[in-house]
Amino acid sequence: MVSSADSSSGWSLVSRIAAAVCGGYALVSAWVVLCGAMSAERTQTILGGMQTSWPWYVAVVVWAFSPVPPRRIWGVLLGLLAFMLGTAALLVHWGGR
Repeated sequence: MVSSADSSSGWSLVSRIAAAVCGGYALVSAWVVLCGAMSAERTQTILGGMQTSWPWYVAVVVWAFSPVPPRRIWGVLLGLLAFMLGTAALLVHWGGR
């Protein structure tokens, strides 16, 4: 029989892996979109965003396995994702592109 503590820690590990892989990918994608919205030279800024995205991904992977509760990890990831995409949308809207 599996105790609830074992089951909870199993779901915690699955949540951390999903945050590291899926959350990291989503955050890196939002970073590239934000970089593309920053300048009229979209090709150059998107390439720059892609080249500078790996520290974001590494930071998310390292942080996903820190002793922080998984709910906080997901909350911060979703908050950063919303902030980056919202800022990119505002930049595109105000820039008229």
